[in-house]
Amino acid sequence: MSDFIKALFDISIYHLTEETRRRMDADARNYFLGKPCSLPFTVKGSSFGWFIDVRSAAERHCATKPYPSDIVECYELALRLGCEYILFDRDAERHEALAWYGDEGQEPYVDPPPDMRAAQPLTLRSLLLNDLASDGSGMDY
Repeated sequence: MSDFIKALFDISIYHLTEETRRRMDADARNYFLGKPCSLPFTVKGSSFGWFIDVRSAAERHCATKPYPSDIVECYELALRLGCEYILFDRDAERHEALAWYGDEGQEPYVDPPPDMRAAQPLTLRSLLLNDLASDGSGMDY
């Protein structure tokens, strides 16, 4: 992958325990204000969630503060998927491979089979043809 293109793992904030979510929120504010943080990594956040970089086991081993186990679980899956960043998004789907600390009634998102996932590239010709096909009778062409 290019140095200019990075893979991002977009998952729900409810893959984190309530305690970790509280700490992430506080650390995102502290980072913005230049204050010390309680977690061993930088958290950039908003009211919609948090953005962090993925740390390997070797990087985590060198930390002076312990990593929460729920974050480690997310890191490990992100690393297996080849992602360099995690976006904990309050509106993201539940991932079937991670622990869940949110509403128990929410079903996990299941990736469609690989052959259905590959979308056909859009071309100007296909866009124009689809647009013309959707116009009703009496429309100006």
